Amino acid sequence: MSIPKPTRKAKTWFEAKDAAKHSGLTMDMVNYLCRHEMVIPSAGNHRGRGSKRRYSFADILLLRVMAKLLANGISPLRLKENLKALNQRGIESKGILTTRYVVTDGYSIYFADHGVVELLESGQMSFAFVLELSKLREEITANIESGLKIA
Repeated sequence: MSIPKPTRKAKTWFEAKDAAKHSGLTMDMVNYLCRHEMVIPSAGNHRGRGSKRRYSFADILLLRVMAKLLANGISPLRLKENLKALNQRGIESKGILTTRYVVTDGYSIYFADHGVVELLESGQMSFAFVLELSKLREEITANIESGLKIA
């Protein structure tokens, strides 16, 4: 008689320190982005002092995208303006799960899907940096499963 192997339960939320580890951002930057409502942890309803922030996979992916954009010259203020435009159009952080590319010219941020490139603010187009999100999704999943920190 064989004993069934325990199945590994998939995590549905992550604490802020894990979100920082898997996104490649410092804890200070994750706190900054949350404090300025650029990324709002979507896996928990409780907010305020003493309650832990719970980040979903989509939140971590958005944080990782932000880390890449910040590393490539997008300022936190530009990130905030573009995310505000995205939220005003009713698109939440979960929308990033199905977006194929994020494109930037170092100033503006564009989403690209199925041959359509969309500027989050004005509609103007430029292509200097392309970040394929499917690779980031796979990278975060692999790192979460192995418990590694992203460099």
